[in-house]
Amino acid sequence: MADYFQQLNSALGDEDSALEYAILPARAKHVMGIAGSGGRLLPLLARSPARMTCTDISAPQLAYTRLRFALLEQTDHETFMDFMGYRAGTLVSRRQSILQQLNVPRADRRWLAELFQARQWQAPIYMGAFEQTLQRLAKINRLFTGKAGREIFQCRDLDEQTNYYRTRFPLKRWRAVIALLGNAAVLNSLLYKGSFPRNNLGISSREVYLGIFHALFTTQVVRESFFLQMLFFGELRDPQGFPLECEPEIFHKAREALQQCELRVVQADILDCAANHTDIDFVSLSDVPSFMPKATGASVLQRLRPSLAEEALTVIRAHLHVVRPDCAGFCDTTAEYQAAIAREKTQLWRVQVYRRTTSLQASR
Repeated sequence: MADYFQQLNSALGDEDSALEYAILPARAKHVMGIAGSGGRLLPLLARSPARMTCTDISAPQLAYTRLRFALLEQTDHETFMDFMGYRAGTLVSRRQSILQQLNVPRADRRWLAELFQARQWQAPIYMGAFEQTLQRLAKINRLFTGKAGREIFQCRDLDEQTNYYRTRFPLKRWRAVIALLGNAAVLNSLLYKGSFPRNNLGISSREVYLGIFHALFTTQVVRESFFLQMLFFGELRDPQGFPLECEPEIFHKAREALQQCELRVVQADILDCAANHTDIDFVSLSDVPSFMPKATGASVLQRLRPSLAEEALTVIRAHLHVVRPDCAGFCDTTAEYQAAIAREKTQLWRVQVYRRTTSLQASR
């Protein structure tokens, strides 16, 4: 495995799980997904699936996933928010006490304690390589765009924000930040450790990011994006932008559903893990196919097909490298979810949604 998968890559993440939450039908029989750090799957429990399998090849990511589920099951919403760092000012002693009382695997406890001690028990949501990269970029962003850049977060609604963006936002200086963010060599060095998937979109990374951020600034209220808060402040400041796991209703529904759900956290390649089942009706692949060899990525749906129930949904995300899978036996239903895709708070992703058909046929 590449170095990228040997570290804690993300603790907060770069995906708005509200998208998968909107796509997942209620009371699915078996949900399988890339664990990430747990935050991308925890909200899906609120849909009350009978079974959920969280899989990842990264031991650090799975330790964070088990930590999140332990907090969900064994504590309350306030404790979860305090421990993870969504609320500023949590005392080190409180965070230490919460971890001490959690029932987690011994190996996880040892690894987490060492990690937290090395980071002075700061907020766990900022401890991933991705979050630390965003914090470094936020410092650069502040140097370039200054107070004028951050003031866009003071806008009260989208109309005011759009007007500010077009008339007062420091666009020229912001484009310099985009030039850095869109530099594949920089991202490869800062985050991906040599595993950055090659851009295959046919346009430069800089142009991709210019489009992403133009859409964010003109179609969404920026304070509601945890990704933009991280990129401008290096931390989450406005609760309106907190990810879905922070919503009390989602948290409580997920906790209640966990009592009835058969939950498994498995260290394995998701395709190998899926091969052991025949009843999966929802698969959340994140951007894993983008990291696969070309032939493996192209065959991802066919590899999954024997494991899927009829009408099962598979959600694939892609950033700068889009996989075009063999869709025989699947229907591309992405268009049905365009409204949810447009609401996704990072807009970093090209999303594909496929439904397994009842008979083998070419995707339409």
